[in-house]
Amino acid sequence: MALKDLWMSDRSQITKKRVAQLIAFAGEGKLRDGKATSRELRELLAVVPSELIGEWIDECLDARFTDFGLVLQDIVNEIGRRLSFRVMHGVYRGQPGEAFDGLWQAPGGHVILVESKSSTSYAINLTRIAGYRKQIPSTMGVSPEQVSILVVVGTEDTDELEAQVRGSRYAWDVRLLGMKSLLRLLRLKETLDDPNVERQIQEILVPQEFTRLDRIVDLVFATSEETRSVAEEELQEPAVRDEEQRPSSPASFHAEVIPRLERHLGGSLVKRSRITWVSADDAILLSCQVSKEFDRTDMHYWFGLKRATKETLARHDNSFCAFGLGCSDRVLLMPFRWLAEHLPDLYTSPDKDGNVRHWHVRFLRVNKRIELLTCPDKDNCDVTEFLVP
Repeated sequence: MALKDLWMSDRSQITKKRVAQLIAFAGEGKLRDGKATSRELRELLAVVPSELIGEWIDECLDARFTDFGLVLQDIVNEIGRRLSFRVMHGVYRGQPGEAFDGLWQAPGGHVILVESKSSTSYAINLTRIAGYRKQIPSTMGVSPEQVSILVVVGTEDTDELEAQVRGSRYAWDVRLLGMKSLLRLLRLKETLDDPNVERQIQEILVPQEFTRLDRIVDLVFATSEETRSVAEEELQEPAVRDEEQRPSSPASFHAEVIPRLERHLGGSLVKRSRITWVSADDAILLSCQVSKEFDRTDMHYWFGLKRATKETLARHDNSFCAFGLGCSDRVLLMPFRWLAEHLPDLYTSPDKDGNVRHWHVRFLRVNKRIELLTCPDKDNCDVTEFLVP
């Protein structure tokens, strides 16, 4: 059974094994370019949560088993993919005409040549790495001089490598980043829902002239604003709700809802942002929110659909909205396009500029029927058909 299939059938069979054991179990048992073991490892990396990826980074750097550096190379490329770069895997072992570890292309077109280094104990040949840029496929539409270089290192002590880069003629083309810092950028992206933060994370990996620090300040400010917005949303009392009947704490049972959705959809879902998940092949995008049940007669569940989330779902051809109603056993999964048709009939809250900040998505449970609540001049919508069996 392939590693990805094993993950879907019994995740403990993956989480309880060390990375070296998983590699020995997959395909031919060794990581080689173009072979089954490599394919299985990359398929597995595409579906596991970032927390597990973090554990595997630590295991590779601590245990340093055979070919651990190749595993780190695949992990780094997977993190790049989750940061919304279009990733082209390189080769494990260099050969004439092909020697880079990975190529990442940002949505705006910029290409980064990525090199993964588990250690900086030995001097790195920057001239050779810079020469890899001549191997960039012409289909990417960039010249070698337009490609920047990102060296991702496993160790924290990079003083000598930093000095080497600063003293070389590639100082303006090369940037260094620790693997754990790269992982932290992914974790940051997973906790927020602002597409601007995603773009700023991508930009910060590209060599910048930081005499002026505006871009770093922009990222810090955007992150702070998004975090504050999330906190305000959780604490906000919509006008249609009664303060005295508000739950004492926010609901949180995503961990139980996501596996149900995976079984229903027949594939793994990977966290993309605070409330969005995507299938490993990007064929399905969904938002997932949960609500405690309110002890009221006019409304039982409330959700806030933010404008940024709405726009993200609208750009995908096959997007869904999942709503956990009080517990993981009662979950609605509706096509976003269906919900979008009814958004004009829902209450909204404005932002500081008077635009829609979020839509109030409210549900009422009537015996075994679930209704989407609309404005008083509209009929409620029966959404029972969208309950996940």
